Order: sequence, then structure tokens, then C-alpha cells
Amino acid sequence: MFKRTGNRQVAIIFPLLSLLGWHQLPAQNYSLYNSFYINPYLYNPAEAATNYAYGFANYRKQWLNVEGAPSVATLNYNTLIDHTRSGFGVKLSSYNRGLLNTSEALLTYAYGVPLSLNNVLYFGISGGASSNTIDVNKATDPNDPALASYPSGMRPSANFGMRWASSSGISLGAALPQLFGNVYPTNQLSTRGFTPFDNMIFSFSYRKELENKIVKRTGRTARSKPKSAAHYAPLEFYGLYKYSSLLSSQYEAVAKYNLSDNFWMGLGYRQNYGVIPSFGFSWDQFIFCYSYEPGIQPERGFSTGSHELQVGLRLGGERMFKFKEPSLRSTLKNQSIHHDPRFRERTTDQEEAARPEEKKRFYVYVKAFADFSHAGKTNSTTSSHSKQPKHRKQTRKLKI
Repeated sequence: MFKRTGNRQVAIIFPLLSLLGWHQLPAQNYSLYNSFYINPYLYNPAEAATNYAYGFANYRKQWLNVEGAPSVATLNYNTLIDHTRSGFGVKLSSYNRGLLNTSEALLTYAYGVPLSLNNVLYFGISGGASSNTIDVNKATDPNDPALASYPSGMRPSANFGMRWASSSGISLGAALPQLFGNVYPTNQLSTRGFTPFDNMIFSFSYRKELENKIVKRTGRTARSKPKSAAHYAPLEFYGLYKYSSLLSSQYEAVAKYNLSDNFWMGLGYRQNYGVIPSFGFSWDQFIFCYSYEPGIQPERGFSTGSHELQVGLRLGGERMFKFKEPSLRSTLKNQSIHHDPRFRERTTDQEEAARPEEKKRFYVYVKAFADFSHAGKTNSTTSSHSKQPKHRKQTRKLKI
């Protein structure tokens, strides 16, 4: 449904066409995000428990310069509560397409279960409400029955997700984006009921930082081999598979190449949409990401493509996940172990108490002997000398 004004095409997009897509574009029951690899909390509530507190603002405009083209704006905040296993998040979104608008507000709680010191399984659930409105004033035919059948007003909204993260850099996730039914109506819903498993999102990511290395440094007078600090991950991989029993399933993948700690370039591919280049940078706590999506258009020159912009802030220091503290059990704390010296008599406590206190004795090493005969002579000599007067004992030398 188009009309021409000179050499420029202006589309009057019917609301349901924006939902069902153009030609072979598959319809989606949730918003699309190209920069999900920077902000994975957009799709999976289990991603709310992150090592840092993040705040993001995302805006996606599909088919730029086309009147009534879909657009989505999202604000979200998520973090791990320091020294705990819990995280929380908040997400606000507004999805506009032609005459229709859907607003959603969600609160998220996430919890991590440590399987080992190197593996953690996270669970996340979000709950809130969504609101659907129709701007009838923009409709060419306000009496169209399709507009009357569109659900409006407030309704509950919720989603659930889980994620397994390993110290090897691999992360796997699964999410149910809708627990209370479709936000957008489809013809298939009239013949069968809705279940939360009608739409599922599976995710994969791999990000491994380079390990520390020994660096050789040669000075003027000495050589040293200090250990370098951990470096960034040069190459990261991300993947999504969006399953739908009502509409077409879809997969997409992204390769992110980090030129440095602060600048990266990405190249993605979405089924039926094509290649999606992106780039971004981070400076101190500020994060910026932009992606361009040529996409499949109804006809050549229909628009200048789809654009997505995302800015974020990393707030505060690193959050620490609480693992179970090892409990050290030692028998030394519960009982005392007595070691009896060799050639010592074993006595009871009463005998030990009745025994008179012995005076301290001091022994002086004189000489080592090969047999006891020489030692006996020396002992008798020292004994005889011990009976001498003290003044003679002090002046006489011992002969061995």
C-alpha cells in the first residue's frame, strides 16, 4: 500500500503488516536487538547477575525515512548484589509500529547456583505489565475490524531464563520471552491455545581472556622476568536461535573482534535479514555501540536500512559472586594429642601431682666416646672432682 510523491516513496504502513513482516521477512513476537552481545539482559533475565552494574539505553529504527516504520526504545539496569548470589534488573521498553504501540515494564530477580568453582548456573525471572494502545486518528479506516480485534489495555507480562557460565569462557542460555501469552495477535491463536514454550530463545557465547605471560626485561645491570597483567579477549563469538511454533524460527550469529581494550568491530548475520556490521568503543565507564542493518526491503531503494544505537554506563566497581567457603575440619581443635618422649615412664595424673617438683638441670657436652668404658672413666673422674672444694674445682682443668 504505497503512494508516490514525485520520485520519493512514502509508505502508509498498515499495523498488522508491520507485525507480519514484508514478503519473506519472518514475524517476531518480541523486539529485535542487534547489540544483544553487549547487553544480553535484553533477551535473557538470567543475565541480570553481572560482574558490574550496567545501565543501557537502546534505540532501534527499522527502515529509516519510512513513515510508520517500526521502532523500539529500551532502558535497562542490572547488577549482581556484591558478595551474594543474587542479582536484579529493571527494563522499560516502548515498541512503536505504525498505529500500534506497546509499552512494557519489568522487574527481574536472578540467582546463581555454583556447581563448582569454575561453573555457575543462573536462573532469572521477570514480572511486570504491558500496555497496548492504538492511535485511531492515524488510521485510514477507523472502522477496520482488524483494529477492533487488537487487544488493548493493561495485561501481565513475564519471562524466564537460565544461563550456564564456565570459567573456560563458554556460556549457554535459554529463555522463555513470554509466559502469559502473546503481546501481538496472530491468526494462529484462534485455532489453538498459547503455551510459554511456543517461543524460546537459545543463546551461546564464547569469551576467553588471554592468560598472563612472562615478559623478559633487560636493564642496565640485571634481567628480570615479570608477569604481565591479564589481557583482553581478542575474539568473541555469540549466537542466537529463536524458536517459534507459531511463526518462522530464526538464527543469528555475531563475531566480535577487539582491536584493543577500548575499541571493537563486529560482524553479524541474521537469517532472512543478511549481514549486520557494527562497531563500538568504551572509554572509562562509558560504552557506545552502533549497528547498521541493510536488511531485505520490499523493493530496491525503499529505505536507507535499519539503524540501532546503544549507549551505556558501567557503574561502580566489580561485584563478587559468593562461592561456598570451604570448611576446614581439624582434629587438633577437638582433641589434644600427647607424644611421650622415648624412655619416659608413663604416670597417672595423681602420681604426677604427688611427685615433688624437680630442680632444673643443665648438661654440658664434653666429648663423644666410641664405647662405654672410656665414658665410665670420665664419669668417675668428674665425680671425684665434684667432691673437691669449690676453690680447687674452679682452678683445676679436666683431663680427658
